[in-house]
Amino acid sequence: MTDRHIVTRAAVADGITRLGFRPGATVIAHTSLSSFGHVVGGAHSVLLGLRDALGPHGTLVMPAFTPQLCHPHTWRAPDLAHAAADPRIAAQMPPFDPLRTPAARTMGVLPELLRTQPDTLRSRHPHVSFAAQGPHARAVVREHPTAWRLAAHGPLGRLWDLDALVLLLGTPWQKATALHLAEYATAYPGRRSGLWAVPEPDESGGSRWHHVPELLLWEGDFDALGAAYETSGAPLADTHVGGARCRAVPLRHLVRFACAWLAAHRDLSRGLPPPGWRDVVDAEAPVPAGELGAAHTHTAAKESIT
Repeated sequence: MTDRHIVTRAAVADGITRLGFRPGATVIAHTSLSSFGHVVGGAHSVLLGLRDALGPHGTLVMPAFTPQLCHPHTWRAPDLAHAAADPRIAAQMPPFDPLRTPAARTMGVLPELLRTQPDTLRSRHPHVSFAAQGPHARAVVREHPTAWRLAAHGPLGRLWDLDALVLLLGTPWQKATALHLAEYATAYPGRRSGLWAVPEPDESGGSRWHHVPELLLWEGDFDALGAAYETSGAPLADTHVGGARCRAVPLRHLVRFACAWLAAHRDLSRGLPPPGWRDVVDAEAPVPAGELGAAHTHTAAKESIT
């Protein structure tokens, strides 16, 4: 048995600084607290170390997703099938509140900690919101349409505009949310779109539901994509903080590489849509809001459902 790594706030800041970016950068960070070892002060020390490395002019962004608010039709467990078909259950889903709804536990400790900071702002998508802190926070989270939720017209597009960095702090490539930008921008075999249910508050304190157009996203080959990126000679900084492998990559470089990689390597034509989708069709044509660069506006027609 070996001793665990002891990691301090200063060690986190020093390690992130070794990744080579200057204070004042804009980053989207994905973190695994347990990968560091024993962190003196816990998650708060990692957050403070990140802020120390970014400096007062840096902007920190993390996904603060809430899959617990997805429609019961998405539930996979066989013993929940009866409840999932009951419209009264769906109507009692708590509405999303950017100030109060916690990020899912599956997101890790750090996104929820960032969300609760008094100077943090959050986008308003009920399933895939982003928490942001720093000078560019408002610009990142201000617009987040419900349709095409991770496309270029939302927070990820603003991170593209800001030439942000992707930080993987003890996490695999599968967690790199920015890679979804490439799915919207690239037509590959088996690419599909459909209608996805999103909630909005009703008068009783529960939720009404409507469908919006959405791309069927998949992270299953992101680790293979990331491994190919690492061997391609593209920009990448790599270090360790305690037991955590930490990587930094320019978002634009990563997404451009991903677009080419998906076109050459991904084929989902034999895949089956997961539960909860309606009217799934092939999506070979360009997706609205899939163009990278400046902001795009796309207003989806709402379809009432139960």
